[in-house]
Amino acid sequence: MARRFRTRAIKVNKVYQVDELADAAGVSIPTVRNWIKAGLQLVDKNRPMMIMGFHALDFLKARKARASRPLALGEFYCLRCKASRMPLGAMVDYVSSSATSGRLKAICEVCECQCNRNIRARDLAGIRMVLDVATRDNR
Repeated sequence: MARRFRTRAIKVNKVYQVDELADAAGVSIPTVRNWIKAGLQLVDKNRPMMIMGFHALDFLKARKARASRPLALGEFYCLRCKASRMPLGAMVDYVSSSATSGRLKAICEVCECQCNRNIRARDLAGIRMVLDVATRDNR
């Protein structure tokens, strides 16, 4: 699983060397070098490698956007299939974790593994229009 990086410590108008950007983002130096190989823009091709803060922030923002997997109302993200899937038979179980939120549990229609999705309790009415929801007690 990919580790998360910090972007709040990266300043827009600052020029970073590779080790400084690694410290600011909370990652290792080889990770920053891999980002450069993947397309992170350098100031110039000379050594030491210098990176503008706004280039680093734009690169990391685009990378995060590519990794995002928005789901439709009745879909689940299957970890085995690595894709969004509908539940088998359009049936799900809702297990409340608090008064305002809970978890939907379903079985993937393709590989039949268990899928989970956290939702707000107020969104449950909209999901009931798409899926057959059975409410289970979490105790």
